[in-house]
This record gives sequence, structure tokens and C-alpha cells, in this order.
Amino acid sequence: MVLDQAQIMLWLGHFLWPFLRITGLFLTAPLYGSAMIPSMVKSILAAAYAAALAMWLPDLPPFPADPFSAIYAGIVQIAYGALLGMVMQIVVTAIACAGEIAGLSMGLSFAELQFRESSGITPVLYDVMLWAGLLGFMAAGGPLWLFSALAHSFAHGIGVAPLSSWASLAGLGGTLFSAALGLALPVVAVSLCVNLTVGLTTIFAPSMNLLSIGFPLLILAGLWVTTASLPAIGPAAAHLTTTCMDAVTALLPHG
Repeated sequence: MVLDQAQIMLWLGHFLWPFLRITGLFLTAPLYGSAMIPSMVKSILAAAYAAALAMWLPDLPPFPADPFSAIYAGIVQIAYGALLGMVMQIVVTAIACAGEIAGLSMGLSFAELQFRESSGITPVLYDVMLWAGLLGFMAAGGPLWLFSALAHSFAHGIGVAPLSSWASLAGLGGTLFSAALGLALPVVAVSLCVNLTVGLTTIFAPSMNLLSIGFPLLILAGLWVTTASLPAIGPAAAHLTTTCMDAVTALLPHG
């Protein structure tokens, strides 16, 4: 059996098109792009997923033999996969930002950790809410749905969505901030009430100042409200996942 270049590039195309798009997804998507997963494991998973998709996907075009065309095609596929993962990253980021806002409101921002998932030193509540958001994203079926969306993005070939459909991403920035502030709003409100109460109290009892009474009371009240509001993370993660799913659906090629 003699294999020509066209047949080899066709076989490579069946594997490389999904592999490049999955590689981009693994760069930015929650769970898939976690720093806790070694790079070697990610590479093996990406290759295994691409091999599975190569047997399931319809006929894909051969990979370009021209080096410049191949590089350009690879950049486009990786960027498109990274864009799909970045959209779903908003779910976890919004919940983590709620923890940071709550920590700043209650005066707990001085408690910091060097967390592996973050690029630098982050507040403790940010790390806690990051894990809570990731667990909520997993409970909502986000990772499975995201990989399913990537697989269905090849339903009409290797093309990507037109730029006009990317306009739906503009509203996700507002969704991130509104969701984060909505989750942190109980802590912000309680912190404001505590600060006002302590401020009025110091007028009549100067010895009860902010450092001796107000600061411990502010942290205790903030932690209590944060613990009481943890059950709201599940519905919030489900709602954010649904919103981001709609945005990802708009980014999928349609015909």
C-alpha cells in the first residue's frame, strides 16, 4: 500500500483540527486549564480527546501542507478553542471576585495566600470562593457541556463563528461584575451597618474605637454572613453557567 501526501495530510487533519482546538480550550477553560493538573497530563488528555473526536466527527478537510497556511490554521484553531474556554471562565471568576469584594468590605484583605491557581498573592476569601465556584461549575455540568459544545463546533467543518456573533461577549463583562456584586452584597450591607454602628457608638463611648471593638466585630459579622450565604453559590453558578452556555452557543458556527 502506497500512501501519498494527500492521504497523509487527510489523516493528520482528522486528528490535528480537533487537537488544536482542544489545546486552546485547555489553556483557558475552568478545570481543564487548572494549574493543579500537570502539563503532561493535559497533553495526554488533549491527544486522547482528539483521537476520540477523529473517529466521531464527519469528514474534515486535510491539514494544509504549506507551512505558512498550517501555522495560520493552527493559530486560528487554538485561539477559537481558547475563546470558548474563556467564556466559561467567567462563571468561576465571578464567584471568586465576590469573595474578594466581601474580603475587602469586612477588612479581611490582609489575610493572603500564595495559591497555585492564581498568578500572585490573593486574599483567602478569594481562594475559598474560587474553589466554591469551581465546584458549582462542575455540579452544573459545565465541563461536560463545554466539551460537547467544542465537539459540535465541527458540525459544519473547521470554520469559526463570524465576528458579528462575537458581540454577545460584550455583555458578559457586565454579567461578571453584577454577579460578583450580587453575591457579595449581603456582606457589603452588613459591613456598612457595622461601620455606621461603631462610628455612632464612638461618639458616646470613645474607648470603643474601631480597632478595639469595630474591627473584630466587622470580621466576625462578615464571616457569619458569608457562611450563611454559601448556599446561594449553587443557584448562582447554575445561572451563570446557563448564561455563558448561551454565549458559547452564539459562537458556534451555524451552517
